[in-house]
Amino acid sequence: MLEVGSQPIPGHRLTGRLGAGSFGEVWEAQGPDGKLVALKFLDCRAASPSLISSEIRVLRGLSELDHPHFIRLYGVHATAHYIVLSMERADGNLEDLRQVYLDETGKNIPIDHLLELLEQAAEGLDFLTELKLPGVNPASRGLQHCDIKPSNLLLLGDCLKIADFGLCAGTSWQTHRSSWRGTPPYAAPELFKGQAAIGTDQFALCITFLHLCAGDRPFWDASSEDAPPSGLPVDLTKLRERELPIIARALHPHPDSRWPSCRAFVQALREISQNCRPPLCFRPRTFRPTLQTSGPR
Repeated sequence: MLEVGSQPIPGHRLTGRLGAGSFGEVWEAQGPDGKLVALKFLDCRAASPSLISSEIRVLRGLSELDHPHFIRLYGVHATAHYIVLSMERADGNLEDLRQVYLDETGKNIPIDHLLELLEQAAEGLDFLTELKLPGVNPASRGLQHCDIKPSNLLLLGDCLKIADFGLCAGTSWQTHRSSWRGTPPYAAPELFKGQAAIGTDQFALCITFLHLCAGDRPFWDASSEDAPPSGLPVDLTKLRERELPIIARALHPHPDSRWPSCRAFVQALREISQNCRPPLCFRPRTFRPTLQTSGPR
Protein backbone atom coordinates (compact mmCIF):
# COMPACT_ATOMS: atom_id res chain seq x y z
CA MET A 1 0.00 0.00 0.00
CA LEU A 2 1.26 3.49 -0.86
CA GLU A 3 1.53 5.66 2.23
CA VAL A 4 3.69 8.42 3.67
CA GLY A 5 6.98 7.07 5.02
CA SER A 6 6.98 3.86 2.99
CA GLN A 7 9.71 2.97 0.51
CA PRO A 8 8.01 1.23 -2.43
CA ILE A 9 11.35 1.29 -4.25
CA PRO A 10 14.65 1.11 -2.36
CA GLY A 11 16.02 4.45 -1.22
CA HIS A 12 12.89 6.46 -2.08
CA ARG A 13 10.74 7.46 0.91
CA LEU A 14 7.25 8.75 0.13
CA THR A 15 6.57 12.18 1.64
CA GLY A 16 3.11 12.99 0.25
CA ARG A 17 0.59 12.31 -2.49
CA LEU A 18 0.57 14.85 -5.30
CA GLY A 19 -2.41 13.63 -7.28
CA ALA A 20 -3.21 11.32 -10.16
CA GLY A 21 -2.31 11.13 -13.83
CA SER A 22 -4.13 9.38 -16.63
CA PHE A 23 -3.23 5.90 -15.44
CA GLY A 24 -1.68 6.19 -12.01
CA GLU A 25 -1.02 8.04 -8.79
CA VAL A 26 1.76 10.58 -8.41
CA TRP A 27 3.67 10.93 -5.14
CA GLU A 28 6.50 13.08 -3.88
CA ALA A 29 9.49 11.11 -2.60
CA GLN A 30 12.90 11.84 -1.16
CA GLY A 31 15.61 10.02 -3.04
CA PRO A 32 18.84 8.48 -1.71
CA ASP A 33 20.66 11.78 -2.21
CA GLY A 34 17.98 13.75 -0.36
CA LYS A 35 16.59 15.24 -3.57
CA LEU A 36 12.82 15.43 -3.97
CA VAL A 37 11.42 13.65 -7.01
CA ALA A 38 7.98 12.74 -8.33
CA LEU A 39 7.11 9.06 -8.52
CA LYS A 40 4.32 8.04 -10.87
CA PHE A 41 2.84 4.63 -10.02
CA LEU A 42 1.29 2.85 -12.99
CA ASP A 43 -0.89 -0.01 -11.76
CA CYS A 44 -0.06 -2.98 -13.98
CA ARG A 45 -3.26 -4.72 -12.85
CA ALA A 46 -5.48 -1.95 -14.24
CA ALA A 47 -3.62 -0.17 -17.04
CA SER A 48 -2.99 -1.56 -20.50
CA PRO A 49 0.58 -2.91 -20.86
CA SER A 50 0.79 -1.31 -24.30
CA LEU A 51 -0.09 2.13 -22.88
CA ILE A 52 2.44 1.77 -20.07
CA SER A 53 5.21 0.71 -22.45
CA SER A 54 4.28 3.52 -24.84
CA GLU A 55 4.57 6.17 -22.12
CA ILE A 56 7.94 4.79 -21.01
CA ARG A 57 9.29 4.79 -24.58
CA VAL A 58 8.10 8.36 -25.19
CA LEU A 59 9.47 9.66 -21.88
CA ARG A 60 12.82 7.95 -22.40
CA GLY A 61 13.10 9.38 -25.90
CA LEU A 62 12.18 12.89 -24.78
CA SER A 63 14.55 12.78 -21.81
CA GLU A 64 17.42 11.82 -24.08
CA LEU A 65 16.64 14.90 -26.18
CA ASP A 66 16.70 17.05 -23.00
CA HIS A 67 14.09 19.53 -24.26
CA PRO A 68 13.57 22.33 -21.73
CA HIS A 69 9.77 22.07 -21.81
CA PHE A 70 9.32 18.32 -21.30
CA ILE A 71 9.35 16.74 -17.86
CA ARG A 72 12.59 14.79 -17.31
CA LEU A 73 12.53 11.05 -16.62
CA TYR A 74 15.17 9.88 -14.13
CA GLY A 75 14.47 6.16 -14.11
CA VAL A 76 11.99 3.28 -14.39
CA HIS A 77 11.44 0.78 -11.57
CA ALA A 78 9.26 -2.29 -11.14
CA THR A 79 7.41 -3.63 -8.09
CA ALA A 80 4.92 -6.45 -7.66
CA HIS A 81 1.97 -4.30 -8.75
CA TYR A 82 3.44 -1.15 -10.27
CA ILE A 83 5.73 0.25 -12.89
CA VAL A 84 7.22 3.32 -11.20
CA LEU A 85 8.48 6.33 -13.14
CA SER A 86 10.90 8.62 -11.30
CA MET A 87 10.66 12.17 -12.68
CA GLU A 88 11.36 15.81 -11.96
CA ARG A 89 9.39 17.22 -9.04
CA ALA A 90 7.48 20.30 -10.18
CA ASP A 91 6.36 23.17 -7.97
CA GLY A 92 2.77 22.86 -9.21
CA ASN A 93 0.68 23.06 -12.37
CA LEU A 94 -1.26 25.78 -14.17
CA GLU A 95 -4.49 24.98 -12.35
CA ASP A 96 -2.60 25.46 -9.07
CA LEU A 97 -1.38 28.82 -10.38
CA ARG A 98 -4.93 29.83 -11.26
CA GLN A 99 -6.01 29.05 -7.71
CA VAL A 100 -3.18 31.22 -6.34
CA TYR A 101 -4.40 34.15 -8.43
CA LEU A 102 -8.02 33.56 -7.37
CA ASP A 103 -6.99 33.42 -3.71
CA GLU A 104 -4.78 36.51 -3.89
CA THR A 105 -6.65 38.73 -6.35
CA GLY A 106 -10.08 37.19 -6.88
CA LYS A 107 -9.30 36.90 -10.61
CA ASN A 108 -8.02 34.28 -13.02
CA ILE A 109 -4.50 34.30 -14.48
CA PRO A 110 -3.85 37.62 -16.28
CA ILE A 111 -3.56 37.12 -20.00
CA ASP A 112 0.00 38.50 -20.27
CA HIS A 113 1.36 36.08 -17.65
CA LEU A 114 -0.66 33.20 -19.09
CA LEU A 115 0.60 33.79 -22.63
CA GLU A 116 4.21 33.85 -21.38
CA LEU A 117 3.65 30.35 -20.03
CA LEU A 118 1.62 29.04 -22.96
CA GLU A 119 4.34 30.19 -25.35
CA GLN A 120 6.60 27.67 -23.63
CA ALA A 121 3.95 24.98 -23.94
CA ALA A 122 3.50 25.84 -27.62
CA GLU A 123 7.24 25.53 -28.22
CA GLY A 124 7.24 22.02 -26.75
CA LEU A 125 4.09 20.93 -28.59
CA ASP A 126 5.32 22.19 -31.95
CA PHE A 127 8.58 20.32 -31.39
CA LEU A 128 6.58 17.17 -30.61
CA THR A 129 4.50 17.63 -33.77
CA GLU A 130 7.61 17.22 -35.95
CA LEU A 131 9.31 14.57 -33.83
CA LYS A 132 10.14 11.00 -34.76
CA LEU A 133 11.33 8.84 -31.89
CA PRO A 134 13.08 5.51 -32.56
CA GLY A 135 10.75 2.67 -31.71
CA VAL A 136 7.77 4.96 -31.19
CA ASN A 137 6.54 6.55 -34.42
CA PRO A 138 8.99 5.89 -37.29
CA ALA A 139 6.17 5.90 -39.87
CA SER A 140 4.40 8.97 -38.53
CA ARG A 141 5.15 12.60 -39.30
CA GLY A 142 5.10 13.48 -35.64
CA LEU A 143 3.39 13.08 -32.28
CA GLN A 144 0.46 14.65 -30.45
CA HIS A 145 0.26 14.64 -26.67
CA CYS A 146 -3.54 14.07 -26.79
CA ASP A 147 -4.15 15.08 -23.17
CA ILE A 148 -3.10 18.71 -22.84
CA LYS A 149 -4.88 20.39 -19.92
CA PRO A 150 -3.87 22.66 -17.01
CA SER A 151 -2.96 19.79 -14.68
CA ASN A 152 -0.52 18.36 -17.25
CA LEU A 153 1.32 21.68 -17.70
CA LEU A 154 3.74 21.86 -14.78
CA LEU A 155 5.86 24.68 -13.40
CA LEU A 156 9.42 24.53 -12.14
CA GLY A 157 10.02 28.12 -11.13
CA ASP A 158 9.14 30.14 -14.22
CA CYS A 159 9.75 27.22 -16.60
CA LEU A 160 6.79 25.28 -17.96
CA LYS A 161 7.12 21.51 -18.40
CA ILE A 162 4.72 19.25 -20.30
CA ALA A 163 3.97 16.01 -18.44
CA ASP A 164 1.86 12.82 -18.59
CA PHE A 165 2.53 11.28 -22.01
CA GLY A 166 0.42 8.17 -21.48
CA LEU A 167 -1.98 9.07 -24.32
CA CYS A 168 0.64 10.35 -26.77
CA ALA A 169 -0.12 9.22 -30.33
CA GLY A 170 1.34 9.47 -33.80
CA THR A 171 -0.52 11.61 -36.30
CA SER A 172 -0.86 8.72 -38.75
CA TRP A 173 -2.15 6.21 -36.21
CA GLN A 174 -5.69 4.92 -36.11
CA THR A 175 -5.96 4.92 -32.35
CA HIS A 176 -8.44 4.49 -29.54
CA ARG A 177 -10.31 1.73 -31.42
CA SER A 178 -13.51 1.36 -29.39
CA SER A 179 -13.33 4.68 -27.54
CA TRP A 180 -11.53 8.00 -27.43
CA ARG A 181 -8.60 9.50 -25.62
CA GLY A 182 -8.22 12.78 -23.84
CA THR A 183 -10.20 14.72 -21.27
CA PRO A 184 -13.39 16.68 -22.00
CA PRO A 185 -13.69 19.55 -22.72
CA TYR A 186 -10.03 19.63 -23.87
CA ALA A 187 -10.24 16.67 -26.26
CA ALA A 188 -10.42 17.66 -29.94
CA PRO A 189 -13.31 16.20 -31.96
CA GLU A 190 -11.03 13.98 -34.07
CA LEU A 191 -10.05 12.05 -30.93
CA PHE A 192 -13.64 10.86 -30.62
CA LYS A 193 -13.18 9.31 -34.07
CA GLY A 194 -9.99 7.52 -33.08
CA GLN A 195 -7.52 9.74 -34.93
CA ALA A 196 -4.90 12.17 -33.69
CA ALA A 197 -3.99 14.89 -36.18
CA ILE A 198 -1.67 17.85 -36.45
CA GLY A 199 -3.64 20.47 -34.55
CA THR A 200 -5.12 18.11 -31.96
CA ASP A 201 -2.97 19.61 -29.20
CA GLN A 202 -3.68 23.15 -30.44
CA PHE A 203 -7.40 22.58 -29.79
CA ALA A 204 -6.61 21.50 -26.21
CA LEU A 205 -4.21 24.40 -25.71
CA CYS A 206 -6.96 26.81 -26.76
CA ILE A 207 -9.45 25.31 -24.27
CA THR A 208 -6.71 25.50 -21.63
CA PHE A 209 -6.22 29.20 -22.39
CA LEU A 210 -9.94 29.92 -22.04
CA HIS A 211 -10.26 28.03 -18.77
CA LEU A 212 -7.21 29.63 -17.15
CA CYS A 213 -8.00 33.24 -18.07
CA ALA A 214 -11.82 33.14 -18.02
CA GLY A 215 -12.80 30.24 -15.75
CA ASP A 216 -16.15 28.62 -16.54
CA ARG A 217 -17.67 31.72 -18.13
CA PRO A 218 -17.17 30.85 -21.82
CA PHE A 219 -18.15 27.19 -21.50
CA TRP A 220 -21.58 25.69 -22.00
CA ASP A 221 -23.41 24.88 -18.80
CA ALA A 222 -23.70 21.10 -18.83
CA SER A 223 -27.11 21.37 -17.20
CA SER A 224 -28.43 23.91 -19.68
CA GLU A 225 -31.00 22.81 -22.22
CA ASP A 226 -29.40 25.24 -24.68
CA ALA A 227 -26.07 23.39 -24.60
CA PRO A 228 -25.49 21.44 -27.82
CA PRO A 229 -25.33 17.63 -27.43
CA SER A 230 -22.20 17.69 -29.57
CA GLY A 231 -19.88 20.26 -31.03
CA LEU A 232 -17.73 22.93 -29.42
CA PRO A 233 -17.55 23.00 -25.63
CA VAL A 234 -17.35 26.80 -25.80
CA ASP A 235 -20.19 29.27 -26.25
CA LEU A 236 -18.54 31.57 -28.79
CA THR A 237 -21.05 34.34 -28.09
CA LYS A 238 -19.40 34.83 -24.68
CA LEU A 239 -15.98 35.63 -26.12
CA ARG A 240 -14.60 39.11 -26.60
CA GLU A 241 -15.00 40.25 -30.20
CA ARG A 242 -11.27 40.74 -30.76
CA GLU A 243 -10.53 37.16 -29.62
CA LEU A 244 -13.39 35.46 -31.45
CA PRO A 245 -11.73 34.81 -34.86
CA ILE A 246 -8.52 33.54 -33.20
CA ILE A 247 -10.34 31.17 -30.86
CA ALA A 248 -12.77 30.00 -33.54
CA ARG A 249 -9.89 29.07 -35.85
CA ALA A 250 -8.02 27.14 -33.13
CA LEU A 251 -11.24 25.23 -32.35
CA HIS A 252 -12.18 24.52 -35.97
CA PRO A 253 -13.69 21.02 -36.29
CA HIS A 254 -11.30 20.23 -39.14
CA PRO A 255 -7.66 20.13 -37.93
CA ASP A 256 -6.31 21.36 -41.28
CA SER A 257 -8.24 24.62 -40.83
CA ARG A 258 -6.65 25.50 -37.48
CA TRP A 259 -3.59 27.69 -37.04
CA PRO A 260 -0.43 26.30 -38.71
CA SER A 261 1.20 25.77 -35.31
CA CYS A 262 0.61 26.21 -31.59
CA ARG A 263 3.09 29.08 -31.57
CA ALA A 264 1.17 30.84 -34.36
CA PHE A 265 -2.00 30.54 -32.28
CA VAL A 266 -0.38 31.94 -29.13
CA GLN A 267 1.32 34.73 -31.09
CA ALA A 268 -2.03 35.77 -32.57
CA LEU A 269 -3.46 36.01 -29.05
CA ARG A 270 -0.47 38.03 -27.89
CA GLU A 271 -0.83 40.50 -30.76
CA ILE A 272 -4.48 41.27 -30.02
CA SER A 273 -3.90 41.40 -26.25
CA GLN A 274 -1.18 44.05 -26.44
CA ASN A 275 -2.36 47.48 -25.31
CA CYS A 276 -5.70 45.99 -24.27
CA ARG A 277 -4.94 45.32 -20.61
CA PRO A 278 -3.37 47.29 -17.73
CA PRO A 279 0.17 46.38 -16.62
CA LEU A 280 0.43 43.32 -14.41
CA CYS A 281 0.90 44.49 -10.82
CA PHE A 282 0.80 41.11 -9.05
CA ARG A 283 2.65 37.92 -9.78
CA PRO A 284 2.81 35.07 -7.26
CA ARG A 285 6.14 33.76 -6.12
CA THR A 286 7.23 30.19 -6.80
CA PHE A 287 4.76 27.96 -5.00
CA ARG A 288 4.42 24.38 -3.89
CA PRO A 289 1.01 22.72 -3.82
CA THR A 290 -0.31 21.28 -0.58
CA LEU A 291 0.54 17.61 -0.29
CA GLN A 292 -2.11 15.04 0.51
CA THR A 293 -0.43 13.32 3.44
CA SER A 294 -3.25 11.00 4.46
CA GLY A 295 -2.59 8.55 1.66
CA PRO A 296 -4.60 7.79 -1.48
CA ARG A 297 -8.37 8.05 -1.46
